[in-house]
Amino acid sequence: MKYTNRKQLGFTLLEVLMVVAMLAIVGGAIIASYGGLEQKAATSTGVHSLAGIKNSITVYQATEGALPNNLESLIAATPTSPTFEANVVDNAAEGVTGGVFAAHLASSLTSRFTLTSVNPEPLLDAGITMIRYMDLKGNSTTDGDHDLDIKGADGNATAVENVLEMDIPGHAFEVPLSTDGNRGRGFHVEVGEVVADSGTIPMAVWNAGDNGYDNVLVGGRPNSVLVGLGIGDASSLVGGAANTNLGDTPYHGGVARHQYNHYIALFDVSVEPARFVAVICPNGHAIDAEFAESRGQGAGHEH
Repeated sequence: MKYTNRKQLGFTLLEVLMVVAMLAIVGGAIIASYGGLEQKAATSTGVHSLAGIKNSITVYQATEGALPNNLESLIAATPTSPTFEANVVDNAAEGVTGGVFAAHLASSLTSRFTLTSVNPEPLLDAGITMIRYMDLKGNSTTDGDHDLDIKGADGNATAVENVLEMDIPGHAFEVPLSTDGNRGRGFHVEVGEVVADSGTIPMAVWNAGDNGYDNVLVGGRPNSVLVGLGIGDASSLVGGAANTNLGDTPYHGGVARHQYNHYIALFDVSVEPARFVAVICPNGHAIDAEFAESRGQGAGHEH
């Protein structure tokens, strides 16, 4: 009887996807600057980042069995019963009241969404147990100190200044600093608490467009309800899982200095569990519109 010892040649599909995702994101982080071409270069690399992040979320879901957790709602609201959790250095809330778009979002982004009360149970079923919000008191665009309802990183009361003058706009949804500073003003909502109370939370819902055209444009169904959640430092997609492939938060270079610069994932909550659909940039562009703009073809995402 003869036995053969065959070694596995090549790579699995999952391994190839992980490599492609990493290469796309690394490529997207390298922005050349020649004369007045910075904006065009940033938009062009955004195309690579959109594709890379989409692959990363797909790989994350395949390996972790859940969607990325602790994403950013794009919304400022008042926390319900906030508590400081020293073991994770974060503020948790049972829910939120009120709700407005964060003031440092680009108008081209907010025009793509409508702030809507949403039942988050499909997100919970898909593994999203925490969603980040900004403290509404930290969303002020006036100068001076604004006392927050949440605590700083040391567990003590804290205050922030004008949201449009943050040191690092991408940190808006993070826990506030312990000392003087104008960065984080964020906390997370326990989604399970909201679902247990049969409640809703304000969320950014993608505008479907005429006959659902804009839903279809990003890969959804005409009648899909797509919610947008930003990918920030606190997300489990960024260094928070055994097989995660994002070492740092991807950011878009083609926004103003004071504006939100994280990419946004779209999830369909009209199905249970929620389904990942697409990634858009902080200017509200899907990948085809981002590519059109990088080629100087204008704002192809307007419909």
